[in-house]
Amino acid sequence: MGHTLDSIAKELGMSKTTVSRAISGKGRISEETRRKVNEYIKEINYSPSAVARSLAANRTFNVGLVFPADSALGEMPYFQTLMTGVCDRAIDFEYDVLIILADNDGILPLKHAVQNKKIDAVIVSRCEKDSKVINFLKQCDIPYIVVGNPMDPEVPYVDHDNEGATSRMIETLIDAGIKKMALIGGGENINVTLSRLQGFKNGFKNKGLPVDESLIFLNMHKSVRLDSVLKEALAEGAECIVCMDDMLCNSVLNCLHNDGISVPEDVKLCSFYDSNLLSTSKPSVTSLYFDAKKLGALGLELLMRNLDGESIANQTLKDFNIQMRDSTT
Repeated sequence: MGHTLDSIAKELGMSKTTVSRAISGKGRISEETRRKVNEYIKEINYSPSAVARSLAANRTFNVGLVFPADSALGEMPYFQTLMTGVCDRAIDFEYDVLIILADNDGILPLKHAVQNKKIDAVIVSRCEKDSKVINFLKQCDIPYIVVGNPMDPEVPYVDHDNEGATSRMIETLIDAGIKKMALIGGGENINVTLSRLQGFKNGFKNKGLPVDESLIFLNMHKSVRLDSVLKEALAEGAECIVCMDDMLCNSVLNCLHNDGISVPEDVKLCSFYDSNLLSTSKPSVTSLYFDAKKLGALGLELLMRNLDGESIANQTLKDFNIQMRDSTT
């Protein structure tokens, strides 16, 4: 027989309100009553329905995970891995994850979810300059956290040490004898682009070498100029093409192959992000490995703690691995 709040209340000789308060842990009832109810529901293996649990706790038990609506297919390995970390950790808190597509081109889905009280908290998976998503959340009475450094002291975030990691990778390449590098980067409106750009420059500075600004090419994710930019870089004597992420690196590798340019014989190649998008590349590509799953799990955990009223501090994960492979030998 299925148990309900009504049947439990009748069996225990209590009101439905009293039983609900005992289960939710809220409301003024005696500890003896709370103990009696909880012992009984454990005995009968009663689990409140999602609706009843939500009403009792005044929560939806949903967290919104905001993805950019313009995510290209090549970017998805990162977002999928991040999402896995968020979802796995959410299970531990008995929460479900609602995927919301919103970015600087439109935040209507996020507005609907917040204003219609579909979610209790929000994780923003990508950090943009002058972000409409973040600006909206700052005005709302809802806990949120951003993945990536928003460069705003008022915004809570978790991030990888992109600047430090990219700097260390450039230093490693310089130590290997590679001095002239071209940088192929993404959109200047994305904060991680700026962090990785600074890390690139810091690597040269730390080794006492100048940066050739003419070999830095940004906003290349959707550019039809990639092939001509690569030819320009090679004509200027670039020894290595440094890509800010796996998607760009994959595109560069294809362009070089189509032009009959061999890696690493004619030019070396590396990426500031390692994913399964590059796992079958020939040759294997030197890249930086970050644990996006761990980052997603950390973001969810901090968000849940904040939701429970705890003050949280921003966190930057310092662990990364430089994967030296055939493309830079």
